[in-house]
Amino acid sequence: MNPLLRVLSAVFALALLVSVATPFAHVGAVEYSSCFGVNDRWSCSDPEYEAQLKAQAMTPEEARSVGCTPIYIGDDRPPPQSPSDTFYYLPEDEPTAPPRTADPAVSARVNGAWERIERWLGAHASATLRALKHPVDFGHLASWEKDARLPDDLYASLLRHDGAEGNFGKGFQLPPDIGLAELSSFSSSSWSNCHDLVLDGSMEKADIEDGLWHGSLIPFGSDSHGNDLFVDPRTGRVGDKRSGEHIDYSRGWPSFAAMLEAVAASLEGGTPLRDRYPSVTAGCELRWTKEKPGPPPANCAGPPRPSPTPSPTPEPPKPLTAAQKAERGCAPPSRKPPVVKYPPGKVQAEVDRAWRRIERWLARKAPRTLRTLNPPAGAREIARVERAIGQTFPDDLRASLLRHNGAKAWGFSFIPFYGPASVRDIQREWTMMCGVITQAGWEYTPDWWHGKVIPFAPTNDGGHLYVDSATGAVGDYYNEDGMSPDAYPSYLDLLRQTARDLERGKSAGGWTVKVVKGELDWEHAGS
Repeated sequence: MNPLLRVLSAVFALALLVSVATPFAHVGAVEYSSCFGVNDRWSCSDPEYEAQLKAQAMTPEEARSVGCTPIYIGDDRPPPQSPSDTFYYLPEDEPTAPPRTADPAVSARVNGAWERIERWLGAHASATLRALKHPVDFGHLASWEKDARLPDDLYASLLRHDGAEGNFGKGFQLPPDIGLAELSSFSSSSWSNCHDLVLDGSMEKADIEDGLWHGSLIPFGSDSHGNDLFVDPRTGRVGDKRSGEHIDYSRGWPSFAAMLEAVAASLEGGTPLRDRYPSVTAGCELRWTKEKPGPPPANCAGPPRPSPTPSPTPEPPKPLTAAQKAERGCAPPSRKPPVVKYPPGKVQAEVDRAWRRIERWLARKAPRTLRTLNPPAGAREIARVERAIGQTFPDDLRASLLRHNGAKAWGFSFIPFYGPASVRDIQREWTMMCGVITQAGWEYTPDWWHGKVIPFAPTNDGGHLYVDSATGAVGDYYNEDGMSPDAYPSYLDLLRQTARDLERGKSAGGWTVKVVKGELDWEHAGS
């Protein structure tokens, strides 16, 4: 993938995350856009603002008490993983669970409403009929209900249609333009709403009756702009959540089944629902309009929606043997004690010389980025990780870690977005990648990823720089393209090239040095 496109995709992902919190665009006079977040980790370029945001946001305990995932800001760290999680293989596939039995009367109401809706769509809006998805996978339902039980009417509806095609179910819209989402989107919508709530920090607004949001609510429809329909699992009521406003049950229905019946009645009678009339586009799609439409297009009738074709149950992947794991470079950790090693004096001196050039430049031009470089790793810590992953670090990488144990998140980076990882983060990235290979039962794909490489500088879009433990060469990995070897002859060459690029203010690849308020950034000429 083009490096610039990777930058833009990463920036877009961050912009999406930042945009989630628009109700809190300012704390004091500081722009919210000075902060960056990935999942539950946030940091801000302005330390003073970061402190204000941290003081405002809910504590992890408060977030959990309202059913939301905590957000860790600045130097906060999530709780340490248990000892069983130190080796990061993915869990074995679980058997598919049978569906539970919903209340028969509730299921009959739901299926009856859907039959009326489908019949109308088949006669007037066949494109929307075909956008409805087939039933949800039983295993997905069972996995979702490990954390929260769905109301019976929503459960029965998912067993008929797992939402609709399109972004957040845009293929089938509820008035005014709320897409009927698939089950897999429920959690992301809830996470987005919780994100706003936790950063706002007000426990009074975390009210299930009239607050901004509550983590127990189940959003089943969205317009992808912060407007949702949701179910209260305690009562089954359907409520309405609009961006920046408190939740409102008066704009909803007594239940999910009642909502489906109201949709069916509106379609059949051409009557307004939530102040919107059902209409049909020239492309035979259902839409909801403020004005009463004319008759639907004459050519939008279609045959009944075909039933899903049963697909054969795939055989579960066979566990890899010890020999196969070793072939992939992903053998379990050795039981031998760790062997502490130090790089030759000449290598350490060359690595230190390259780092001093980088540090001097940062001290003059980007002092805030200089402070993100971590103190040295311990030689014994490196040895323990080498034993855990079964690979030996090249001497120049070892020497670098003995000077700087990586850098803090959103701090110093190699061109343009590769953040040096700590020893422990190297282990986490390596074991996660090996887990993907060994537990997914993939065919041997040495060009995609291999356990012999050491990922030492990850990005925020799923890639990393790696060093080949056998040759010492540095390459680039991205999940869509696999490994691209020989970006640099060695880790030491990467350090030297970075020092030269900083001193010249640009790189051969078109990246230029940019410093904003004491922080280093890399900007591409075509951006």
